[in-house]
Amino acid sequence: MREVLGGVVINEIEAEPLSDYVIEFLMAQKKESAYLDFKYTIHIGKNSNFPEIAKDIFAFSNSGGGWLLVGWKEEKKNQYIPMGLPDDYEVDQATLQEKFNSYANVPIQIEYREFTRIINGERRRFAAIYIPPSYKILQPIKDGVYKKRDKERVVFRKGDIFCRRGTQSIPPSDRELEIIKKRLEKENYRISILSGEPDEVEENIYSNLFHVKIPEFIYTGIDLGFSDEHVKDLLKRKHVFPYFFFKFKRWNKKMVTFENLFEENNPYRQLVDTNTIKKEPVKLWLNDPDKNRVVVELLNKEFIFYAMSRGMFYFKEKNRLYYPTTQQEKRIKKWKSRYGKPAERMVATKMYAEQLKRHIYVHTAFSSKFLQIEERKFLLRILPTFVITEDGKHAITGPKEGTIITR
Repeated sequence: MREVLGGVVINEIEAEPLSDYVIEFLMAQKKESAYLDFKYTIHIGKNSNFPEIAKDIFAFSNSGGGWLLVGWKEEKKNQYIPMGLPDDYEVDQATLQEKFNSYANVPIQIEYREFTRIINGERRRFAAIYIPPSYKILQPIKDGVYKKRDKERVVFRKGDIFCRRGTQSIPPSDRELEIIKKRLEKENYRISILSGEPDEVEENIYSNLFHVKIPEFIYTGIDLGFSDEHVKDLLKRKHVFPYFFFKFKRWNKKMVTFENLFEENNPYRQLVDTNTIKKEPVKLWLNDPDKNRVVVELLNKEFIFYAMSRGMFYFKEKNRLYYPTTQQEKRIKKWKSRYGKPAERMVATKMYAEQLKRHIYVHTAFSSKFLQIEERKFLLRILPTFVITEDGKHAITGPKEGTIITR
């Protein structure tokens, strides 16, 4: 999990901190962590134990943010199950916000949401609280004290600092305090950049963007209207691989491609009315917004087709390319590096996934996309990531699988 302006990123998906996607991700967790705490109920009344909740909020915020899930009970040590809130449970977000900020040196915007889920056949009510990261060290401006069985309990004193260490909200060590300060420097620097303040830091910038040379011509022809299955069969007969991933786009009743349709032996020629074939400079297409989008889509298709022709699999749902493996413990790819020396990388390995209670395969993967930076200049962006498979070939996805990638 990481925080971005206006939301969080979980499993490479940006979402609102209390969106359905984030709630489902959190509910898949069974243990507390540095960013997650479970409670059965919380109370914010005058003589309640709210200072205990406030201490957790201080710790989460100083450590980069986190969530409290309410309606869970501890079944055994650090093993929590969803039970639902008591019928008489009631918390108002504005009151919760006001109550905490009365303790804090800097006000923060706490988010609160109630939701329902079916548990053991019954619809039950739950609550989630999102604590955002602070932009300066968050400290109490007064003592956190309440009475428990007629005895006064001091949870914190004015000026105390708390952080998350594993599942605990505790005072930071000197090293942890330095980590908090470095995080605050990065957060405030990020905000200064977003607000338009000048960047005063000298730095080397390394990129995963690559210059590309695009084709000079684009070919079109009236589409004969074959079904996708028919097209696959025709391409397969012409020994095109992968025959199931097309290097063309159907657009305005035409087929558009970088393939030279004037060549008699080109396998894509059989898909168009040969009397209507045209060859046009790509630069002319780039001047038209609609045609420009077609060119970019074709570039992406060409790259994916090339990767698949080299033995990679394509996970269309997530736009990821990866090497499969054939029921072996791991797969290693070797190549000659730019310095002439051999290099190798493990691209797939078998592991036991505790979340799924079974063995799966983890594949290093990447997503690719062509970006247009000027009228006729393009960059190829490569983003490294991972893919999970059960059989070494076919990608699987879901909240639990996402937690494997996150870990």
